[in-house]
Amino acid sequence: MITFDELIASFADHQNGVHKAVAPQEWSQGRTLYGGMSAALCQVAARQIVGAETPLRAAQFCFVGPAGGNLTGDAELLRRGKSTAIVEATLRTEQGIGTRAILSYGKSRESRIAQDTLKMPDVPPPSDCPWLWGKEPSRENITSFPANFDSRRAGGHMPLSEQADGELLVWVRHHRSAESDQTAALLALGDVLPPACVTMFAEWAPISTMTWSMEILADNIEVKDRWFLFKSVAEHTTDGYSSQAMYLWDEAGNPVIAARQNVTIFV
Repeated sequence: MITFDELIASFADHQNGVHKAVAPQEWSQGRTLYGGMSAALCQVAARQIVGAETPLRAAQFCFVGPAGGNLTGDAELLRRGKSTAIVEATLRTEQGIGTRAILSYGKSRESRIAQDTLKMPDVPPPSDCPWLWGKEPSRENITSFPANFDSRRAGGHMPLSEQADGELLVWVRHHRSAESDQTAALLALGDVLPPACVTMFAEWAPISTMTWSMEILADNIEVKDRWFLFKSVAEHTTDGYSSQAMYLWDEAGNPVIAARQNVTIFV
């Protein structure tokens, strides 16, 4: 089994700006890396250009095709200003583009304005919440990515419970502490749950994320094996597509990510 840190380190080692990896089954969902890991690898490629001192502020990911098998990644600096840098990163497979991303980095600046209305829901601590899937996941012979994470249900609905609306409220963390690129670790964590619309399903059906856009709301976020509260809400689901809002807070209640995702559903 390859760990998160091992995969990130392997991909970060590049030649002439080209990063390489083989998509491991234990970080995949079916025939593709799950979206969070594809995004994390795009961050690794972009970070080689930007440098470690400038935080990621926003990113947009388009999941063009399955990211499986032999992968290559590259990045291009689109613009660098006094405090910001915009980078395009692409994750490719032998069949073509897997993921294309635009990542926006920006250094902190002094400002008179400080505003925050993204208050964390009032929920029990992780230790008082049940496992999302009813029991601790088996970590032997991992065949898909969820077993690399801990997920405890803090509220919302259960997947496959035929609800009239879609909402997930779950504590999540890396099961094994992620010690390498903390922004990549955050991106990996930010896509660990299925789309919130699965709470409206009666049984599993194919789902595929098309686009994922996010804003990172804090500097120097330490992920490691810390808990984050993940809220995901399906706001509009019709004609085979679902639009959802996603938020992450740290255990202290600080907002960390605000995101949107558009997914296709086959049910």
